Amino acid sequence: MIIDRLAAWLFPDRRPEWEKQREREFIEAVNSLKTLRVTPEGGMAIDPEEIREQVIESRERLKHFVRKP
Repeated sequence: MIIDRLAAWLFPDRRPEWEKQREREFIEAVNSLKTLRVTPEGGMAIDPEEIREQVIESRERLKHFVRKP
């Protein structure tokens, strides 16, 4: 849209590239949630079981970073 291009030209995003990348990764992660619902008021809800599954999966995938005492 013309307004978006004008706004991007007038107000360029001056954040560091790593921060922009981190934001893109977050947006991709949120978009991959299957049970994410947005209410008309702008609130969000997600099935707690989906979050639980993702946490367990992440723990398994990253457990090699943890040292046992």
